[in-house]
Amino acid sequence: MKRLLTALCAALALLSVTPAQAATTDTTDAPAWTGEFTGYGTSSWTAAWGTLSSGKWGQQNLSLVNDPAAPGDGSALQVFYGAGSSANSCSDCPSSGGGQFYTDLPTLGLGDLANSTTLDLKYSLKLPTGFDFGKAGKLPGLYGGSPGEASGGNHGNAWSTRYMWRNPGSGVGNGEVYLYTPTNSGPTGYGVDLGLGSWQWPADGAWHNVEQLVDRGSGDITVWLDGTQVFTQPGAGAPDLASIPFSGVFFSTFYGGHDTSWGPATDQYAYFAHFSLSTGVQH
Repeated sequence: MKRLLTALCAALALLSVTPAQAATTDTTDAPAWTGEFTGYGTSSWTAAWGTLSSGKWGQQNLSLVNDPAAPGDGSALQVFYGAGSSANSCSDCPSSGGGQFYTDLPTLGLGDLANSTTLDLKYSLKLPTGFDFGKAGKLPGLYGGSPGEASGGNHGNAWSTRYMWRNPGSGVGNGEVYLYTPTNSGPTGYGVDLGLGSWQWPADGAWHNVEQLVDRGSGDITVWLDGTQVFTQPGAGAPDLASIPFSGVFFSTFYGGHDTSWGPATDQYAYFAHFSLSTGVQH
C-alpha cells in the first residue's frame, strides 16, 4: 500500500502545473496596439495609426473596402497596382501602383515600445487567385530610425525589415525578408535578401496571417505564416539594430525595383487587414 501511495503522489506531481510554469508554457502575448482600416484616411484614423506626413506616397492607390471575412473588424485596405507599375521613383512607368506610409510609436503613445528588446508585427494579407507577381514586389514590415533612411538605396542611421515576393519565372511569389541596415547594403546596395524561398505567398483569394519578430538585442529575425514558423536567421541585423530603437510600422508595398520591367502585365490588387504590435509572439 505504501508503494502504491508513493507512485500515486509522483503521478499527481507530474500532472500538476504551478502558475509560474503555466506562464512559461503560454508563448503568446496580447497586442499592445491593434490597427484596423475603418475610417481610413480620416483624421481619427491617422491619429489611431500614428502616421507621419514624411515618406508618404501613392495614397490614390489605397482605398477602404469592407470584407466580412477579413480578420479584425471586417475592414481592409485595398491596394491597386497598375499594369507595368513599379516604385514611386519610376520615371517611365505607364501607370502608378502601390503606396507607402510610416507609423510612429511615440505619436501613438507607445514610446516605451521603441526601446523594447523585441517587437512583433502581425497582419493579414489576401492575394486574389491568380495574382500576377510580376518580377518582384515589397510588403510591409517594421522599421527603426527616421523615415526614408532605410529604403530606396538609402542607408542612413535606420533599418527596416519589409518583406518581398520574388517570382523566378514560374508564377509564384517566393517570400523573403528584405533587410536594410546602416552597414549592410547587400550586393546591389539596395538591401539584403534573407531566406528567399523559405515560404511562398499564397495567391488563393483567402486571408493569411504573416508575423515577424525582430530582436534588436541579438539581431535575430523570425517569420511565421499562419502560425507556422517559416524562417529564422540569428544575428541577421546585428550589430546595427541594437543601437537604433524601434520606430513603428513601415507600410510599403509596390512592384520593384525602379523600372517598368518589375510590374504586372495587368492591373492587380492586394488586401491588408488587422495590424497589431506586441513585445512577444502573438500567434
